[in-house]
Amino acid sequence: MDGLSLLRLLIEATGLPPESMERELRRVIEENGLDVKTLTLDQVREVMATYLQDVLVEAKDNLRVV
Repeated sequence: MDGLSLLRLLIEATGLPPESMERELRRVIEENGLDVKTLTLDQVREVMATYLQDVLVEAKDNLRVV
């Protein structure tokens, strides 16, 4: 399975809005200097872990504001 197919499978599996998920995951991919077409399964895992960390940090920061 190629990187783009892996990414689409991941996005579908989240159950979240596909457009925003793709945009966010592509941002992480680009920030890490990866190519979406050649992503490996291990790289997809790293991308998802980075995305989840970003979301948790943002949520934590938002809690401090309240």
